[in-house]
Amino acid sequence: MYSMDWRGVSILAAVLACGLAPFAARAGEEVTALSVLERSAKRTPWAQAFKVSSPHFTVITNTSQKLAQDISQALELQFKELFVRFQLGKPPTDALPVKIFAEKSEFQQYRKELGKRQSEHTAGYFDPNLKEIVLFWSDDPEDVLSTLYHEATHYVVEMFAPRGNVPVWLNEGLAVYFETAQFKNGKLETGQVPYGRLLELQDAVKQGKHHPLRRLMKYDNYDSYDLLAYAEGWSVVYYFAKNNLAQGFGAYLDEIKKGRDQDTAFKRAFGGATPDQLESVWKPWVLGLEMKSARGWYERALNYWYEDRNEDAVAACDEALKLDPKLSKAKHLKGRVLYWLRKMPEALEALEQACKEDPTDARSFFTLARVHEALCQAGDKRGAEAAQEANYLKAIQIRPDYADALGFLAWLYAIADDPKLRKIKQAIPIAERAVELDPTAEVLDTLAECYFQDGQVEKAVATARRALAMKPPDLEYYQNQLKKFEAALKR
Repeated sequence: MYSMDWRGVSILAAVLACGLAPFAARAGEEVTALSVLERSAKRTPWAQAFKVSSPHFTVITNTSQKLAQDISQALELQFKELFVRFQLGKPPTDALPVKIFAEKSEFQQYRKELGKRQSEHTAGYFDPNLKEIVLFWSDDPEDVLSTLYHEATHYVVEMFAPRGNVPVWLNEGLAVYFETAQFKNGKLETGQVPYGRLLELQDAVKQGKHHPLRRLMKYDNYDSYDLLAYAEGWSVVYYFAKNNLAQGFGAYLDEIKKGRDQDTAFKRAFGGATPDQLESVWKPWVLGLEMKSARGWYERALNYWYEDRNEDAVAACDEALKLDPKLSKAKHLKGRVLYWLRKMPEALEALEQACKEDPTDARSFFTLARVHEALCQAGDKRGAEAAQEANYLKAIQIRPDYADALGFLAWLYAIADDPKLRKIKQAIPIAERAVELDPTAEVLDTLAECYFQDGQVEKAVATARRALAMKPPDLEYYQNQLKKFEAALKR
């Protein structure tokens, strides 16, 4: 079995811009998963990682030299804006290491060596003790860069107030403010509105369900609160930035460092205003911000998707497509949600359009293959397995280290009804590569099944035990798989 909740967005254009070009077959050459794996360049070992040093950051990555250079330049621009525009005082003199692993498995191994708790959802972090930012270059470059800018903000603020006495609304508000930054043509564009967060905030303000600012500014942790607090923190920072009040942040932190309570510090830094007085002008200002972007509706659709409000997610995708009919990622997300809702004909149509609109987005081809798999399971055998293979291969052509596509393709080759697609000798190295890239229980189960189908029962048992040791949610399934392999071993 190979199943997962693959909620996320693929923006391959950023990858291609950073020099991670897709595999290209020679003219007349048949494309197979093995040919892609064999001819795609092996990742540079971490010991030989590229390094770019700048005054305040040392970027280390085994992705590409160009990515290291671009990120170094973008971070220095962000650093400058934080200290010049937001008046955060004297900058630190030490350069911060920024480690970007090419693969998730490398990132997880590094965390394991440090003794850090593992999580499937950790994309990156700033470690205030080791003084470093660590992340991995996933199949969602936009999300990676968002994480990078967010964590870099925490670093800069931490350097300004190392004792951790920065109010969380300001710390997280600044981080969200910068997480939407876009590096283009050597310039870092900041201050974009995260429309998905804005719409959620506007709804809460209209319904009186937002956090009053006097309370928000006293929170010392957002973990026990919903994401609305992040949206509010961003909106206050954005309000100050747009109204030329951002220079007060440095004074505010200075007052807190001197031992002032937050209310007194706020009044002294912002001309005697209180959080209640700020709220009286902030609320109408927030409600007056207009939704101008198809991307905003797309972001709202993402939020609905994360909240399991699937019908609302589809409707929000439709709103995005009204504003921008060529927004391929909205078509992609709509197709994925429709797949989740088991509306396969509609999902098929949306995803075929997404693939046509953006043929560089590996996730669209991957999801389209999943729809064909569902149609096949529902009894529609008209070329569904061949369509699965074609779309998985296309996804892997675009991104040779696409672990999900590799895993699902290996599973198809192991259990396909069509004898022409039963390619167990190809399935094994493909599954092994998927495990190398992303060693989850699901991928290990795929590899175990491949070994079993090839008669390598001892390897199947050992691999199944590895999967079971990870305590996956569907424990009974994995236990039955192990029993099946162990019974075969006894025969």
